[in-house]
Amino acid sequence: MPAMYAHDRFGADVSKRVREDLKNIIQKYYPQYQIGLQGPDLFFFYRPWGHNPVNRYGVHLHGVSALPFFEHACKVIRYKGRDSMEYAYLLGFICHFILDSECHPYVQQMIEKTGVQHLEIEEEFEKKLIRMDGGDAVSYPLAKLVPTDRETAEAIVPFFAKGITVEIVEQSLKDLRTVKRLFTRPGAFGQFVINTLMKLAGQYKEMKGLMLQRRDNPACIASSEGLMQHYDAAIQEAVRMMVNFDAALYDACALDARFDRTFE
Repeated sequence: MPAMYAHDRFGADVSKRVREDLKNIIQKYYPQYQIGLQGPDLFFFYRPWGHNPVNRYGVHLHGVSALPFFEHACKVIRYKGRDSMEYAYLLGFICHFILDSECHPYVQQMIEKTGVQHLEIEEEFEKKLIRMDGGDAVSYPLAKLVPTDRETAEAIVPFFAKGITVEIVEQSLKDLRTVKRLFTRPGAFGQFVINTLMKLAGQYKEMKGLMLQRRDNPACIASSEGLMQHYDAAIQEAVRMMVNFDAALYDACALDARFDRTFE
């Protein structure tokens, strides 16, 4: 699945193409839409130094059909209303789901073809997009994409299991921001230190993609080009799914079968 910058950029691209009423909701509550673009990934980072029920919950959500989540989300939005932070968050979440489920099968193919690990394929694609947008591919401050205010946490909570509290969401957001700050190391020495620590822990191959590496991996050129094609194709699909979800809120229209897929 694509990583933070890709999801953030994708959501911005989708927001330019949606109907005016949905665009107004997104613009009014953009911080909530923006973190919705990261989907359930924030739970991966809750107290990330070890496995726990919260980060396992994030993994679980990725591996099961998203349809029950979106059926529950309909109930949340009917209660909260369309003009709400919750709906903006949910619209962002739809974008995350579509981009993940469109790209992930291709990523798996490229892992098998190249032997490059999942996170590194994502990382190389991140760098491609940042450069396309005129940014510095190793110093981009990904942490700035993560809000940590309580109001946003309160908007996120209703969509998830009862055990996921506002405090857990707040901590997940803070931990996500901390990890992204820790792994933003544009200097050669800083990258050397982080890479050395990962090697000493025996996790370098699997985890090096957490940091935007100064040295590009030429084995990822083809995967980045392929991901760009899937990214472009997913934009209109995300628009279509937003429209379908919106119609399902108050009409007899059912949620599209496209929602009955996993993130993977």
